[in-house]
Amino acid sequence: MHFVHTKKPKKIDMKLQYITALALALGLASCSEKPEQANAPEVTTATTGLASLLVTDAQADAFSIAKLRTSAKVGDDVVFSGKIIGSATVFIEGRAIMVMGDPEKITSCDLHPGDSCTTPWDVCCDDLDVIKNSIVTVQVVDADGKPLKQGFRNVGGIKELSKLVVSGKVAEGSNEANMLINATSLFVVK
Repeated sequence: MHFVHTKKPKKIDMKLQYITALALALGLASCSEKPEQANAPEVTTATTGLASLLVTDAQADAFSIAKLRTSAKVGDDVVFSGKIIGSATVFIEGRAIMVMGDPEKITSCDLHPGDSCTTPWDVCCDDLDVIKNSIVTVQVVDADGKPLKQGFRNVGGIKELSKLVVSGKVAEGSNEANMLINATSLFVVK
């Protein structure tokens, strides 16, 4: 009896691309230091740096993330709105990196009636192609282009499921699978 190797369905390939893109974003955050404890408040002198990016008025004419992904290119200055949703892990502890999604295109678990997901900001019920085209990775970098060594959580009230308007620039390394934004200002929608 012979077994024939068959090609995996396209849906699995897309999931692999999504996981690879997320791993790339997580890889940017790796270092030899111990990460901060997940429940510890992120209060350091660096927090002042991220807090300085907070603005009191949202910039007008913000794009949706889905529209941004179809039109923006590396080096473009952009303004977009979205929600901190997209996967089970949306913040990189100890690094100024987070995942944002387009709430018009993907639905977080907290909005599914009866869903008892322990990570309500995840979008695991949505189609992988839609997820891929509806998320961005947002980061704040230092002068060397490395993500700041502090997290976004709790800065200006930012947390999972927060809605934000972000101004920034599409970063080098962005590609079809992962759009990376270097943020220059953040407006937290109340």
